[in-house]
Amino acid sequence: MANFDTVNSRYFLPKAQQEGELFKQFTFGSGENHLQILAPSNKHVEIMFRYRGDQSIIQLLLLTDALRRQGANEIDLYIPYFPGARQDRVCNQGEPLSAKVYADLINQQQYHKVYLFDPHSDVVVALLNNAQVIKNHQFIKDVVNEIDRDLILISPDAGSNKKIFELSSQLGGLPVVRADKLRDVSNGAIIGTEVFCEDLSGKTAMIVDDICAGGRTFIELAKKLKAKNCEKIILVVSHYEGSAQEIKLQESGIDAVYTTNSLQDLVATKFLNVKNIWQFMPAQGESK
Repeated sequence: MANFDTVNSRYFLPKAQQEGELFKQFTFGSGENHLQILAPSNKHVEIMFRYRGDQSIIQLLLLTDALRRQGANEIDLYIPYFPGARQDRVCNQGEPLSAKVYADLINQQQYHKVYLFDPHSDVVVALLNNAQVIKNHQFIKDVVNEIDRDLILISPDAGSNKKIFELSSQLGGLPVVRADKLRDVSNGAIIGTEVFCEDLSGKTAMIVDDICAGGRTFIELAKKLKAKNCEKIILVVSHYEGSAQEIKLQESGIDAVYTTNSLQDLVATKFLNVKNIWQFMPAQGESK
């Protein structure tokens, strides 16, 4: 990543505490967002944006417009979690294709590069112009080094297999155990989980996925791993929504969760380990 001469080449949304007063934000009584940049910016600017709901998208668009109006002509967007990635197809009549709606908003800004961290869907990458993917490899390597145990990687479903086997290769060939969701063919509802192995006695399993929302997938998977005598279970997800009940994750047999603050400023505990997403984002991505 290039280094620029002025401090006004990188802007954080939400604002980072150490950033100082590069710009100020406020909201009118009628609800409109507004902001003002307080100092000159470089011609080449990076926006480090963590999605915080749809209002934050408006804040991003306002900041982008303000930067262009004061001379920034090349803007890179770092957006670790891309909204709408889980709505990358229309499943029912009357629904929008949400991923495309969000992608169209970003494409209209004509960013020089759009960096994503371990996105949920390849569809999002295809929809975005100038997209570059930063994979979760360094994040997982850091977790593996921190745990310092012999591990097996668990692929939570068929859609994760390609990423998990590539990750295994990056980690020197760690063994992989595949799992998959069992669905009711009549309505697509998840009715169970299957783990494709026999006995896991004495093993430490690391479940790796891109996001944890309610956590049901991981809870059911952990129960199956425990039934196969797995000694310890670590869940590692790039994005953590915060809606999962930690007590239910623990009761299922999960011993620890590792994640990033890509979505929100999480409070770390003995169970929940949180890493700063910007440790992994300012890195060369992979062009689509």
